[in-house]
Amino acid sequence: MNPIRLDHPSSRRQHGLSLVELMVAIAISLILLAGVLQIFLSSKTSYRLLEATSRVQENGRFAIDFLSKDIRMAGFMGCYRGDVASIETILNDPTDFEWDYTTAIQGYEWTGAGWDQALPASITGQVRNGTDVIVTRGLAGDGVSLVSPFTDATQISVGADGGNLLSGDIVVVSNCNQVSIGQITTATNSGSGFDLIHSAGGSSPGNSTSDFTNIFGSGSEIARFQTVVYYIGTGASGSPALFRQSLATGGSMQDQELIDDVENMQVYYGEDLDSDGIANRYVGADDVGNMGDVVSVRISLLLRSMDNIASDHQTYAYDDTDTTAEDRRIRRIFNTTIKIRNRGLL
Repeated sequence: MNPIRLDHPSSRRQHGLSLVELMVAIAISLILLAGVLQIFLSSKTSYRLLEATSRVQENGRFAIDFLSKDIRMAGFMGCYRGDVASIETILNDPTDFEWDYTTAIQGYEWTGAGWDQALPASITGQVRNGTDVIVTRGLAGDGVSLVSPFTDATQISVGADGGNLLSGDIVVVSNCNQVSIGQITTATNSGSGFDLIHSAGGSSPGNSTSDFTNIFGSGSEIARFQTVVYYIGTGASGSPALFRQSLATGGSMQDQELIDDVENMQVYYGEDLDSDGIANRYVGADDVGNMGDVVSVRISLLLRSMDNIASDHQTYAYDDTDTTAEDRRIRRIFNTTIKIRNRGLL
């Protein structure tokens, strides 16, 4: 008897795929792969755009914060609210740009062919055309209290917290009734504090005499005098950048690059024309009648991304001008109005 064979489909051997089946499988795989790549590229582009936008936003806030702090404190002389003409100074050349205590705020306006007045020597040749410059002056933060025996003709006594005041610093000694300005020529440790001597001579600018005629007692303070210049220059990367230049020990101006890729800064000054403490108009520095009447400042900054990240050339409006960028960087404009605390209504 012959055995019965069962020819079940699962028992058939697989002999491979046909060419048509293989081509269909490859085509489907390529379609799926193209979809995955498209999702990846879209995600990467979105991430880069978000990162660039976030960095520009962060840089803009950082710049506004720096500018606001210095502009807000322009003209600060402690609790003294008297006339600037009554301030005593023993500095040589007391109205030189670097330590001109009589001018709390100052501006340089780009007029199309240059600035409305000659730029100070410390930034000449460093400022990018088309941008404005702003200068503030006042005390560099809170003062240090004087201690007994307070002051005599040539010496100021402070506690241990006065150790950050150095020989060569230009300082302001003040109370609510009077102010004296001079330069420390020697700072010595007295054991419990520091003796700050202001002899005649010294480093630039130096003192014309060693004597303060004002007498300071309990409740008086001393603080470092500060002149700060903000301008747009060329940064270390070759891109436009926001710079902060400040008065250093010894009377020189020291540069600090703050933020890269800041293309422009425009400054408008709020001038109080009717003595009510409120700005009546905002104008450029060249149109301000009297800087002593400026009670607030309006700043406009134009920042850009580091890389060409936009899908096309951006068109943006800045300083009443529409511009189409030559690159594909994204740009953002930051505006703020800053009240000068020592002027006008609070």
